[in-house]
Amino acid sequence: MRSSAIYTIISLLLVTACENTAVTGTTTIQVTDTVLEDASIDTVQNGGMSVGATAKNSLDVVGKYKGILPCADCEGIETNIELKSDSTYSREMKYLGKKDNLFTASGKWTWVSEFVISLGSIKEGPNRYFVAEGKLLQLDMSGKKISGPLADKYELKKQ
Repeated sequence: MRSSAIYTIISLLLVTACENTAVTGTTTIQVTDTVLEDASIDTVQNGGMSVGATAKNSLDVVGKYKGILPCADCEGIETNIELKSDSTYSREMKYLGKKDNLFTASGKWTWVSEFVISLGSIKEGPNRYFVAEGKLLQLDMSGKKISGPLADKYELKKQ
Protein backbone atom coordinates (compact mmCIF):
# COMPACT_ATOMS: atom_id res chain seq x y z
CA MET A 1 0.00 0.00 0.00
CA ARG A 2 2.82 2.32 0.80
CA SER A 3 4.45 1.82 -2.60
CA SER A 4 1.19 2.64 -4.41
CA ALA A 5 0.99 5.93 -2.51
CA ILE A 6 4.54 6.74 -3.59
CA TYR A 7 3.67 5.93 -7.22
CA THR A 8 0.60 8.14 -6.99
CA ILE A 9 2.64 11.04 -5.63
CA ILE A 10 5.30 10.58 -8.31
CA SER A 11 2.62 10.42 -11.00
CA LEU A 12 1.04 13.64 -9.76
CA LEU A 13 4.43 15.36 -9.71
CA LEU A 14 5.17 14.22 -13.25
CA VAL A 15 1.78 15.40 -14.52
CA THR A 16 2.16 18.84 -12.97
CA ALA A 17 5.76 19.09 -14.17
CA CYS A 18 4.63 18.51 -17.76
CA GLU A 19 2.20 21.44 -17.78
CA ASN A 20 3.28 24.67 -19.48
CA THR A 21 2.93 26.71 -16.29
CA ALA A 22 5.83 27.82 -14.14
CA VAL A 23 5.35 29.22 -10.66
CA THR A 24 7.81 31.74 -9.28
CA GLY A 25 7.05 33.18 -5.85
CA THR A 26 3.44 34.29 -5.89
CA THR A 27 3.37 35.00 -9.64
CA THR A 28 2.18 32.37 -12.11
CA ILE A 29 3.62 32.67 -15.61
CA GLN A 30 1.87 30.91 -18.50
CA VAL A 31 4.37 29.75 -21.12
CA THR A 32 3.04 29.83 -24.68
CA ASP A 33 4.51 29.42 -28.12
CA THR A 34 3.39 32.37 -30.22
CA VAL A 35 3.73 31.88 -33.94
CA LEU A 36 2.89 34.95 -36.02
CA GLU A 37 1.48 33.31 -39.09
CA ASP A 38 -1.91 32.94 -40.75
CA ALA A 39 -3.33 30.90 -37.83
CA SER A 40 -2.79 33.87 -35.51
CA ILE A 41 -5.25 35.95 -37.54
CA ASP A 42 -8.10 33.72 -36.38
CA THR A 43 -6.86 33.95 -32.79
CA VAL A 44 -6.82 37.74 -32.92
CA GLN A 45 -10.26 37.96 -34.50
CA ASN A 46 -11.74 35.61 -31.90
CA GLY A 47 -10.86 37.55 -28.81
CA GLY A 48 -7.14 38.04 -29.14
CA MET A 49 -4.22 36.93 -27.06
CA SER A 50 -3.96 38.09 -23.48
CA VAL A 51 -0.26 37.55 -22.78
CA GLY A 52 2.97 37.32 -24.72
CA ALA A 53 4.57 38.65 -27.84
CA THR A 54 2.43 40.44 -30.37
CA ALA A 55 3.25 42.09 -33.66
CA LYS A 56 2.73 45.47 -32.02
CA ASN A 57 5.25 44.91 -29.22
CA SER A 58 7.82 42.64 -30.84
CA LEU A 59 8.03 43.18 -34.62
CA ASP A 60 9.61 46.07 -36.50
CA VAL A 61 6.72 46.96 -38.79
CA VAL A 62 8.45 50.03 -40.25
CA GLY A 63 9.74 49.44 -43.78
CA LYS A 64 8.81 48.82 -47.40
CA TYR A 65 6.50 45.97 -48.45
CA LYS A 66 5.90 44.73 -51.99
CA GLY A 67 3.83 42.12 -53.77
CA ILE A 68 1.39 41.40 -56.57
CA LEU A 69 -2.13 40.96 -55.23
CA PRO A 70 -4.95 39.18 -57.08
CA CYS A 71 -7.19 41.24 -59.34
CA ALA A 72 -10.66 40.29 -60.62
CA ASP A 73 -10.31 42.03 -63.99
CA CYS A 74 -6.57 42.45 -64.57
CA GLU A 75 -3.30 40.52 -64.44
CA GLY A 76 -2.62 41.54 -60.83
CA ILE A 77 -2.14 44.59 -58.64
CA GLU A 78 1.51 45.45 -58.06
CA THR A 79 1.39 46.93 -54.57
CA ASN A 80 4.06 48.88 -52.69
CA ILE A 81 3.50 50.11 -49.14
CA GLU A 82 5.99 52.05 -47.08
CA LEU A 83 5.31 52.30 -43.35
CA LYS A 84 7.34 55.04 -41.71
CA SER A 85 8.41 55.44 -38.09
CA ASP A 86 6.36 58.63 -37.70
CA SER A 87 3.20 56.53 -38.33
CA THR A 88 2.76 57.79 -41.88
CA TYR A 89 2.52 55.61 -44.96
CA SER A 90 2.52 55.77 -48.72
CA ARG A 91 0.86 53.17 -50.91
CA GLU A 92 1.18 52.72 -54.65
CA MET A 93 -1.01 50.26 -56.56
CA LYS A 94 -0.44 49.53 -60.23
CA TYR A 95 -3.15 47.54 -62.02
CA LEU A 96 -1.19 45.37 -64.45
CA GLY A 97 -2.54 45.24 -68.02
CA LYS A 98 -4.91 48.22 -67.59
CA LYS A 99 -4.89 51.79 -68.82
CA ASP A 100 -4.92 54.53 -66.15
CA ASN A 101 -3.55 51.93 -63.83
CA LEU A 102 -1.64 53.79 -61.08
CA PHE A 103 -3.28 54.73 -57.78
CA THR A 104 -1.50 56.29 -54.82
CA ALA A 105 -2.50 57.07 -51.25
CA SER A 106 -0.75 58.42 -48.21
CA GLY A 107 -1.63 59.34 -44.66
CA LYS A 108 -1.38 57.97 -41.13
CA TRP A 109 -1.31 54.29 -40.22
CA THR A 110 -2.45 53.03 -36.82
CA TRP A 111 -2.63 49.80 -34.84
CA VAL A 112 -6.24 48.58 -34.57
CA SER A 113 -5.28 45.47 -32.58
CA GLU A 114 -2.11 43.77 -31.38
CA PHE A 115 -1.57 42.28 -34.87
CA VAL A 116 -3.47 44.50 -37.33
CA ILE A 117 -2.73 47.93 -38.78
CA SER A 118 -5.03 50.25 -40.69
CA LEU A 119 -4.09 52.68 -43.43
CA GLY A 120 -6.43 55.34 -42.09
CA SER A 121 -7.13 57.63 -45.03
CA ILE A 122 -8.09 54.86 -47.47
CA LYS A 123 -11.87 54.77 -47.84
CA GLU A 124 -12.18 52.64 -51.00
CA GLY A 125 -10.93 49.08 -50.91
CA PRO A 126 -9.27 47.10 -48.15
CA ASN A 127 -7.17 49.16 -45.74
CA ARG A 128 -6.27 46.65 -43.00
CA TYR A 129 -3.24 44.39 -42.88
CA PHE A 130 -2.23 41.61 -40.51
CA VAL A 131 1.40 42.12 -39.46
CA ALA A 132 3.55 38.98 -39.44
CA GLU A 133 7.30 38.37 -39.42
CA GLY A 134 8.61 40.02 -42.61
CA LYS A 135 5.23 40.47 -44.28
CA LEU A 136 1.83 42.12 -44.34
CA LEU A 137 -1.26 40.06 -45.11
CA GLN A 138 -4.12 42.02 -46.65
CA LEU A 139 -7.43 41.50 -44.86
CA ASP A 140 -10.87 41.69 -46.46
CA MET A 141 -13.17 44.73 -46.36
CA SER A 142 -14.46 43.79 -42.90
CA GLY A 143 -10.95 43.23 -41.50
CA LYS A 144 -11.05 39.43 -41.56
CA LYS A 145 -8.67 36.85 -42.98
CA ILE A 146 -9.15 36.25 -46.68
CA SER A 147 -10.07 32.65 -47.39
CA GLY A 148 -10.39 30.53 -50.50
CA PRO A 149 -7.98 29.25 -53.15
CA LEU A 150 -6.22 32.63 -53.57
CA ALA A 151 -5.87 33.41 -49.85
CA ASP A 152 -2.08 32.93 -49.83
CA LYS A 153 -1.71 35.47 -52.67
CA TYR A 154 -2.69 38.45 -50.47
CA GLU A 155 0.80 38.83 -49.05
CA LEU A 156 3.24 41.74 -49.25
CA LYS A 157 6.85 40.88 -48.37
CA LYS A 158 9.13 43.23 -46.50
CA GLN A 159 11.98 44.43 -48.71
